[in-house]
This record gives sequence, structure tokens and C-alpha cells, in this order.
Amino acid sequence: MKSFPLKIVSALVASLVALAAVPAAADTFPAKPIRIIASTSPGGLTDLLARTVARLMGDSLGQSVVVENRPGAGTLIGMTACARAPADGYTLCLTDNQSLVFNPLLFNRLPYDPKADFAAIGGVVRTPNDVIVAHPSVPGAGFRELMAHAKANPEKVSFATWGPGSIPAIYQAWIARQNGVQLTAVPYKGAGPSFLAVNGGEVNLAYSSVALAKAAVEAGKLKAVAVTGASRSSAFPNVPALGELDSDPGMGTFWGLYAPAKTPPAIVEKLNAELNKALATPAFQSFAKQNYLEPYNASPARFAAELAAAQSHAAATFRTIGIQPTDAPADAPSATR
Repeated sequence: MKSFPLKIVSALVASLVALAAVPAAADTFPAKPIRIIASTSPGGLTDLLARTVARLMGDSLGQSVVVENRPGAGTLIGMTACARAPADGYTLCLTDNQSLVFNPLLFNRLPYDPKADFAAIGGVVRTPNDVIVAHPSVPGAGFRELMAHAKANPEKVSFATWGPGSIPAIYQAWIARQNGVQLTAVPYKGAGPSFLAVNGGEVNLAYSSVALAKAAVEAGKLKAVAVTGASRSSAFPNVPALGELDSDPGMGTFWGLYAPAKTPPAIVEKLNAELNKALATPAFQSFAKQNYLEPYNASPARFAAELAAAQSHAAATFRTIGIQPTDAPADAPSATR
């Protein structure tokens, strides 16, 4: 009988033990609290989503799930912390498509690899519609009249963005391109400041969530000129969709839950099952409805494929409207890994 060297036998035994440990770890997971990193400040939609998901998953798992806010540098700080955490399922991150779809196209060097440093657990929600709102002083009752006004007054119609490469900036550039007008982008530090600016008449137009804009539109403080997407919003049934007007770039917002790469597949699958269970609860369904969001139930494989498709679509859109990458923000973590 042929004998094998002791080193080979030891290596084989170690490999078998490691393989057996993965399902065992999944069976006992979680044995301690789980952390979800939200790469934005407290109070915003990403933070609210993270806290809602954390509470519901924690209730089901029988273990605490806590949210840690790590804002800054256009989500780079929080996502870098997530990417560099141990790949054991106890550190997750919840973010929108800014982090893994837009940031790779905006910055020359990232402190993380968007395609290699994360394991997709699943989708959380997506927005079927957002809304383009105008201050009441802006001439024109609807989108076509507004575009005619902008064409007659080049660069005099202002559009609030959240900085270069943000979703509002993409829509501002795409709408201008499709309608042959010049809209002046005015950057603000996020949705809240830009919404206050259009309410106060500092800017003519802004991009807003439906939930944030609805009360102001109904009160006559703002005009809804178009909703994003291919079809109209139930909140504004008489307002046309940009898809109807050949003016939508197809860049809606979605949020997902991620783990560091190399998290054991069995743990990823368990987290996906718990996430989808949370999304199906009446509490989450009510939260989504109140905020005009759609729960985004998907397997890890399907969500990863849809994320890859979104990355390809965004790259083509950025090329079309001429957005070029720049250096990462000064407060971003080092790209050294």
C-alpha cells in the first residue's frame, strides 16, 4: 500500500476540517450581534432603511442587529470600512447605487474594488419614481413649457444637484441633452439642502423623492413637472413620466445589503433568507408604501447580476453625457489596501 508524506496528509485533513466548519458556522450563525454600516448620516433614507431592516432581521434571528453610521466622502468611508472588515457575516453594509455603480465611474482610484471586495446579499428597495420639482416662479405649467422657456433663456434655468456624478446631476445633464437646452447645475450637499433651496427660490428646479415632495406640491409651494422612470407615479397621476418625454436615462435608485467578499456562501444565503423575510413583513411593506418605494426581493445571484447590469448601463450613460472621473474627495480613506 502506498504511503503519503505526513505534510500532504496534514494538509488534506486541514482542508476537510475547514470545509466542514463552513456549514457548522452557518448553523450556529449568528452567535453575537451583527453590525450594519450605513454610509450616510443619521436621519436620511439610507439610515432609516438600515434601521428598519436591522430591527426586523434582529427580531427574526433572535440576535441584536445594530446600525453604525459612517458618513463622508460620498459613501467611501463607510464602504471602505465594510470592505476591510472580517468576512464572517458580522459586518454588513446597506447602501444605494452611488457606492458601487457611480463612485467607480466618478473617481480615478477607490479605496475598495466595487466588483471584488463585496458579496451581494440581496436587494432592499428601489424607487419606481422620483420627481423633478420647480419653484412656482418658474414659467410654464408643465415639462414641455419649461423646456421651451429654458431654450429661450440659455443657462438661466438652474437645477439643484448633489454634486458632480450624483443622480440629480445625471438627470440634469440627460434632460438638457435630450431637449437641446442648457440647464445650470448648482451643487448642494445632499437631498435636504437642495430641496430647501428650491423651496426658497434659490434654484429653479430640483430632483426629489416623491415622499419628500408630495406635501409641498399639494400645498402649491412647488410644481411637479415630471416624474422619473418609464411610467407615472400613483402619487402624481397627472404628471408625465420622463420616459414618456424621451428624457429619462434609466438611472433609478436602488438599495442593497452587502457583506465583505469571501463571506462564506452558506452565511450569505442565510442572511439573504432573513433579509427577504424582513422585506415581506407587514411592517416593512407599510414603510415602503409610505415612502413610495418598492421592496426589492432578490437572491444573491440575481441581485449581483442586476448590479453588474446597472454598472454597465451607468458607464454607457456617463460616456454619453461626458462625465469624467476625478480624484476622490480629500476625506476619503487611502486607496492602499
